Amino acid sequence: MALFHPRLLALLAMALTVSIYGGQFVSVRLGYQSDLTPYDIAALRFLFAGVVMLPFFLTQGGLVDCMGMGWRRGLAIVVLGGAPLTVFSNIGLGYAPAAHAAAIQPGMVAVTATLFAYLSAGRRVPGGVVAGFAVVLGGLAAIALAGSRGEAGQGTVVGDLIFIICGLAWGFFTSLCARWKVGSLAGAAVVSTVSMLTYVPIYVAFLTPRIMEAPWSVILFHGINQGLLNVVVGILLWTYGTRVLGVAVAARFPPVIPVLGTLIGIPVLGEVPGPVAAIGVVAIVAGLAIVAIVGARAARRLEG
Repeated sequence: MALFHPRLLALLAMALTVSIYGGQFVSVRLGYQSDLTPYDIAALRFLFAGVVMLPFFLTQGGLVDCMGMGWRRGLAIVVLGGAPLTVFSNIGLGYAPAAHAAAIQPGMVAVTATLFAYLSAGRRVPGGVVAGFAVVLGGLAAIALAGSRGEAGQGTVVGDLIFIICGLAWGFFTSLCARWKVGSLAGAAVVSTVSMLTYVPIYVAFLTPRIMEAPWSVILFHGINQGLLNVVVGILLWTYGTRVLGVAVAARFPPVIPVLGTLIGIPVLGEVPGPVAAIGVVAIVAGLAIVAIVGARAARRLEG
């Protein structure tokens, strides 16, 4: 019976979630080896996720007022966290390794969302958080330096810049969802369904679809991994783990994402970070860990 203890299940849920998120960038790079384009992979992501979330969207007033959040807010989170962001991030993975994306994007999300939260609340940013973010920014600078030197190939710096922009966008998406009190399932349903209904017709009409030229095994792999695991299952597991463990414990898991993204990319893609990039990844992980520890202490005080 100990195997089914809620806390253990929550820990396993969080571990699986960071594994899913750490591997998503690797799967996009893997898709390029199957001759899929950034647009193909984004279409598969929102087709699979959108079909699953469509009944929830429709039954919860999605067409009326975007599930209670209003269409202005709904479209804002779709732009920041839906198809435009996904396509742009996928394009970046055509230039730079998965390890760069797995380190840069979570790092920028953490910096943006956390600072926005403190500033919006009119609270002073703790010194420990500032120190952690300084380390993260140092790591980003190291990866940018590696990209400018062409450690991982020409054009890497272009991909890194795209990851920075995507991280900023996702950070604002996270902040707005918190500010507007958008639930995890509601956010996933709106982003998935609206992206499917708007992006997929554009993709079919103007972006030369290659999906039907790919083997069914490739279609199912990317649809399930990008759409169902990352958008639906990941959110459900993360929400469950945070509810059972509390914010203080849950905050310790995001720094693992860059590590897993890098480690998964080595055997799957053969992408071994160069020395400068490796230092950057380590610095980002260390900085995120510092922020997580400081944030966990603050959350623990708030939780009593």
